[in-house]
Amino acid sequence: MSITTYDGASAVFTFADKPAILIFISLLVAGVSLYALIATMIHEKHSYALPDDKLPKLK
Repeated sequence: MSITTYDGASAVFTFADKPAILIFISLLVAGVSLYALIATMIHEKHSYALPDDKLPKLK
């Protein structure tokens, strides 16, 4: 089954038949996800690297 008409479509993606754009979008999403993962890992490693005596104590 293939789509031959856009009648009644609520959204039309004009790049759906262009593999290069779909690959670019997929790589962009993968890159952003990987960046977020690495940034989180670096932040957490830095946060837990502080010795306990340097942290403010709760009163």
